[in-house]
Amino acid sequence: MNSAWSARELAETADLVDGRWAACRDVLGPVLENPVTGAAVRPALGSSAERVEHALAAADALHSCGAWAGLGAKDRADALDAAAAAVEERAASVVRAESFATGVPLAQTTGLGVILGGAFRLAAARLRAGVLDSGALRPDGRLVEVRRGPLGPALCVVPYNAPAPMAAHKAASALAAGCPVLVKAPEAAPYGTQLLVRAAAEGLASAGAPPAVLQLLHGDGRTGARLVADERVRAVSFTGGTATGRAVAAVCGRGLKPVQLELGGNNPLVVMDDADPATAARIAAELLTTLNGQWCRALGRLIVPSRMLPKLLADTGALLAALEAGDPLEAATGFGPLAHSAHRRRVTAAVGGLVAAGGTAHSFTGVPDAGGFFAPVLLTGVPAEAAREEIFGPVATVHPYDGEDEAVALANGTGYGLEGYVVGTDEEAALAVARRVRAGEVKVNGSSLMSLHMDTPRPAWGLSGLVDEGTDETLLHFTGSRVTGVENGFAPHTGGSAAGPRPGTAPGDAR
Repeated sequence: MNSAWSARELAETADLVDGRWAACRDVLGPVLENPVTGAAVRPALGSSAERVEHALAAADALHSCGAWAGLGAKDRADALDAAAAAVEERAASVVRAESFATGVPLAQTTGLGVILGGAFRLAAARLRAGVLDSGALRPDGRLVEVRRGPLGPALCVVPYNAPAPMAAHKAASALAAGCPVLVKAPEAAPYGTQLLVRAAAEGLASAGAPPAVLQLLHGDGRTGARLVADERVRAVSFTGGTATGRAVAAVCGRGLKPVQLELGGNNPLVVMDDADPATAARIAAELLTTLNGQWCRALGRLIVPSRMLPKLLADTGALLAALEAGDPLEAATGFGPLAHSAHRRRVTAAVGGLVAAGGTAHSFTGVPDAGGFFAPVLLTGVPAEAAREEIFGPVATVHPYDGEDEAVALANGTGYGLEGYVVGTDEEAALAVARRVRAGEVKVNGSSLMSLHMDTPRPAWGLSGLVDEGTDETLLHFTGSRVTGVENGFAPHTGGSAAGPRPGTAPGDAR
């Protein structure tokens, strides 16, 4: 078992403020655990109030002086590429730390590891492509410039299930926009994010970026709430639970600052009547167990033709039974533990509630009786109205249907709308159903962790969030448009001799 060795190699919890690292000393409530054994590793530690204030002041001062925002797109792109190179050199350490902290098998965290440096390179490429600049020609041939500039210090808050890749995407996008960035690491899994920020900050510094351009803070919800509410933070990107997302949105609304929210999901997989049972079973099993079910885009509800239910349940169960559960750092492991015992208790309680509502739990995978291990569960017989909430674990309810309209109604039967899945042999028929599913992205015959295309948005509907994420979308979220140009026109005044507007021009906003 490699987990004990990995626990010893983890660096102490430290924050980065204005270019200086310091060990955190404020003890938070939770204890960081080894997910495999449940043993305590260390207390969860947070940044002091003084360090938080220093970070906010440094970010505000940097934005005000323009040392980062004032750089040209090429210079910022060069710095982002330097950050990417430094991150890529340490990607192996980051993904190992992620596996240890979250319980996710190394094969999966390694696959996500391409995002770590890739996010910085992609943001640099978009800068060089001119994503921040556009314009329009007036009738007189003069150019009206539209240039997007940084809103100000940006706060990036990431959850514990895959924190480092999410931090890389958010931070790289905000940096490309020209914002000083504050990253708040998840208190339950801080290691990988800290390693990522250390590498990226060193890469940025090597390119001459100012010290406060990228900072890292640790803490719980109280620290997050303070950062979100501070008037010096001018844009927020948050990934986490829907309840916390509502609170973040309310605070940002009062502060009139833009907020990007990717929240929960209770995602449907609609199995078409013509689906190949083996393909449907594979997709269902993979969606149920990817990231050990700790995934906002995981399977929540399996919607299957009534006649296929017994076979699909058996075929999916056979695949789940073949999973090798164990230490996430072992190469053979296909399924690992949940990230911490408190979450395991929540998932256990949620399954108990569904059983009490009339469900029958089917479990197929043998897992160790230790730590955060929780065998994947499919539940039949749960009324649709009792299966509306996200569980965020390897648990899905199974719902039979007898017609396409019923299947779509079941798919759209919650307030969430993050991801949807359809599997069927006739791709056009499956696409027709996919277009009726109310979700930001709907995949046909697929179950990968990646989006359908890196150039398409990653939207969230309903309770699943606000404001699209994406390669361009997240970058532009941290910016505001500035429109400039020569008008050579004047407002009309009754009884006066001033010239009127030139032909073809539009009146401005008369507020």
